[in-house]
Amino acid sequence: MEYSVGSFDLHMHSSHSSDGVLSPAQILTIVRTRGISTFSITDHNTLAACNEMKWNKGRYGSKTLFINGVELSTFHGDREIHVCAYGFNESCHTLLGILETFKRNRDLQTQMRVEKLQDMGFILDYEELHKSSGGKTPSGVTFLTVLSKHKENAEKLYDYLEGEKSLSPFTNFYFDYFVKGGKAWVDVRMLDYYETIEKLKDKAVLCIAHPGLYKDREIEELITDGISCIEAYSTYHSSEQVQKYLDIARKHNLLVTAGSDFHGDRIKPGIHIGGHGCTDSSVIDPFIERVVDLKYGFYFI
Repeated sequence: MEYSVGSFDLHMHSSHSSDGVLSPAQILTIVRTRGISTFSITDHNTLAACNEMKWNKGRYGSKTLFINGVELSTFHGDREIHVCAYGFNESCHTLLGILETFKRNRDLQTQMRVEKLQDMGFILDYEELHKSSGGKTPSGVTFLTVLSKHKENAEKLYDYLEGEKSLSPFTNFYFDYFVKGGKAWVDVRMLDYYETIEKLKDKAVLCIAHPGLYKDREIEELITDGISCIEAYSTYHSSEQVQKYLDIARKHNLLVTAGSDFHGDRIKPGIHIGGHGCTDSSVIDPFIERVVDLKYGFYFI
């Protein structure tokens, strides 16, 4: 099946993510303004943007291809690994069940994180945190935002609010506090990596997201039956890393994707929609063919 593909972006986040800024409608406006012809909104562990975007089907002359997407937080051993799933039917009971399991586990994790931070001397109220998240699962962004409202926390948060980490405070806070080894890390398992892949392998096109972030893990350990893509082009990757992942893709016969991991300038400054560094539009052609094979989860806007 032939498509006219120019610039594209297969990894971005809307306000339906716990740490996203722009609404799906605002993202669509940017996509159309910049001439991006193929895109996916891969919000964290929610299909809300997919459900919202389907109302735009054919609205603008069918010049832009939208592909259903979601970024799943899974665990490979003790390491959080993100997997982007594409092209699924948003009514898929298997996927909906996985997301419900994740939500229950994440709610427990949030409660334990609050307790951990309270034990460290921070002033933090769970109800205030939940209210600030607008009903979504509180993210590192929500935690830092709520913590910073209390003057008693100012000294502990100085590096993020005014000091050397203030250029990207939310990302730095998350990695300093909530990843394994972080100051407020709690051992609550989310989704098992292999189990999740096995459940979804025939229902979505599955991609290892931003592999360059998993510096303590051999990426080839993650390549298993059901994984068909690797996000070689990412705003997190140097040119050397891009080449490394292109070589791995060739070796294991994987498709290659490209994604900016856009969240909004307030959350991840300097990361823009379409800014993943891939200038070869043909990279996406085999990926689209794989999505089309699923028969669901894509349409023109």
